[in-house]
Amino acid sequence: MSLRELATYVNREILEAAIEQSERSVLDVDVESVYERLTSDDVSEGVRTRSRRRLERNGVDVEAVTSDFVTHQAVHTYLRKYRDVEQPEQTDDQRRESAIERIQKLQDRSAAVTQDTVEGLQRVDIVPDGDVDVVVDIQVIYTDSGEQYNVFDLIEGSPT
Repeated sequence: MSLRELATYVNREILEAAIEQSERSVLDVDVESVYERLTSDDVSEGVRTRSRRRLERNGVDVEAVTSDFVTHQAVHTYLRKYRDVEQPEQTDDQRRESAIERIQKLQDRSAAVTQDTVEGLQRVDIVPDGDVDVVVDIQVIYTDSGEQYNVFDLIEGSPT
């Protein structure tokens, strides 16, 4: 597992333990979905608030649970400091894959925020109504040579 995946795993276990100790059975709840609704940037504030309130009504102290959540950095520190775990050196392909994944997440998030913003402005008649698709295209320009590349083509080693 990556550090982020490990932190997510630990956090889901923390949430599951809190739900098991509450008035609700863990069988009544999809912990993964609840965790996503509490933590994902892609979830609206309304959905997040409803999820928090539902947990609180069933005896879960959401503030205490979320304050127990760990970050990937905390997992990293623990593994290095207390378990003497060293991260293996990444291959070039792994570095490329990681870079592409990070940029894709940022690109997807930028598109989602932009679409939400435009739709909000449509509701108050600031921008024209209509179905919109948002396209985020990231280009890398080498200022010394003027060459321009799609970021993913550049990283994959096949700039066009």
